[in-house]
Amino acid sequence: MLKKILNRIQRLEQQKQTKVDKQSQIQTEIDEIDVKLKKLYTFKRDYEKLENNSTEYLNNIK
Repeated sequence: MLKKILNRIQRLEQQKQTKVDKQSQIQTEIDEIDVKLKKLYTFKRDYEKLENNSTEYLNNIK
């Protein structure tokens, strides 16, 4: 009986470790995506500023 319990504990611990490893991998992927998104949002914001400033400048020239 004890052997069965110990086997079950071992299997569950292995399953848990597998899930924790996957969770860590997924979190790393999410972090990488967040970094890319942050750069893109910054680029978008800078582009919109440039576009607005260009439009204002061109309108003032007329």
